[in-house]
Amino acid sequence: MKKTRRFVALLLAAVLALALFTACGAAEQPQSAIGKVYEDWFVEQINSKRPGKPVQKVDVKHSEMRTALAKISEDGKFTAGDGRDHEANGCGFGESWYWMILSDPIALNVSGESTVEAVKLTLENLTQYGPAYFVDKKQLSRIDEYDIVTHVMDDKTYVAVYLHLEEAKS
Repeated sequence: MKKTRRFVALLLAAVLALALFTACGAAEQPQSAIGKVYEDWFVEQINSKRPGKPVQKVDVKHSEMRTALAKISEDGKFTAGDGRDHEANGCGFGESWYWMILSDPIALNVSGESTVEAVKLTLENLTQYGPAYFVDKKQLSRIDEYDIVTHVMDDKTYVAVYLHLEEAKS
């Protein structure tokens, strides 16, 4: 009987110790499997145009993109102005950056208050939305930084992409 009490007390102490080390708060949502496949393929496409200097992953707009993805409604739509941001210098030839939610039509081409449908990423359609979807093919070699954020809602994966283009070489 005494051994049983000691064992139960030890077990209770172990459970309490484990509870103490358990993380609190909201954990960042892990990238979906389709999101990982998309990111790997996307980076491969960019790097094939950047011989010798691979593109770098950054997180300068990560939280903004995550917030924007959370605004996608249950029917897969969002306000165009909420799903993009950009800064371009030099009429496309200077340094520039932008991020946007993957959508059809492309969110940068739609007025700010219009509703746009977010693309639900699938294995069948992911190759339709490569770097050339966001940047003219002639400019692909200028992409030096990227970030990809995914958001899964009702088993649908939505994506936001950040691209930084270095200044064009003259």
